[in-house]
Amino acid sequence: MWQLWLTGLIGIWLIISPWVYNFAGNTGALWNSIIFGAIELILAIWAGVQLKNKT
Repeated sequence: MWQLWLTGLIGIWLIISPWVYNFAGNTGALWNSIIFGAIELILAIWAGVQLKNKT
């Protein structure tokens, strides 16, 4: 279960990293980071729900 929390945190980090590392002005990199971070976060939440439903 801790792996899902870590994956979720990585997804959140990908979403906020353009502003932390100040590359939000690069539109391509900004949207790439936001989209892949959101996908990773959604998949971590989905996997957590599936795991909880199994037990």
